[in-house]
Amino acid sequence: MESDDNKRWRETKASLEAEPLTLGPYFSFIARKTPRRLLHLLSYYKFASRMIGANKRVVDVGCSEGFGTTIVAEASKSCLGVDLDADAIATATQTVGSDRLRFEVRDIIAKPLPECDAIVTLDTIEHIPRENEDAYVRALADALSADGICIIGTPNETSDKYASPWTRAGHINLFSADRLRELGERHFRNVFSFSANDEVVHTGFAPMAHYLIALCAGPKRT
Repeated sequence: MESDDNKRWRETKASLEAEPLTLGPYFSFIARKTPRRLLHLLSYYKFASRMIGANKRVVDVGCSEGFGTTIVAEASKSCLGVDLDADAIATATQTVGSDRLRFEVRDIIAKPLPECDAIVTLDTIEHIPRENEDAYVRALADALSADGICIIGTPNETSDKYASPWTRAGHINLFSADRLRELGERHFRNVFSFSANDEVVHTGFAPMAHYLIALCAGPKRT
């Protein structure tokens, strides 16, 4: 006769097997080749989620396949992930999309975002040409409600020499903590600066940080 413990385990396992998840190529590559980097990225999304709070309309700009977007979506009222990569958006929609978590292909400079309470954009602004960085942040600010916040995360320029060749090739616009703050202050009334080393987010000495996070609050209206 089967024990109660074995029966409960068998039922739990059956419920888990009913919801398999096939990872997309980006997520699979990171999980296989640089799993520590995945831990770091997800920790930044967790930080963003805690700063945003619950029941907010959230947009993740540069969401890729949505593996980090799910963290900020968990407590949100609604969440939209946008990216220029149509293949990544298709993967995100198929794997983690839901009624509350949607994904779409969008160039936010050319097509304004819908109004929202919070925006997260991690590992994206370093891919935006410097001549377009103000237009990019302006598009973020314009989408936010009056008391909305925007969380921008990007590798520190001081860490570039330690990056892999394929990473460096795509990082065309690196920031120092001071320059990231200055960019944020052109479009927001307040900018709060954080740094990160590995998965630890802190307020320590920025030039020694691997990663920079700017929490921008109070969008300025043009």
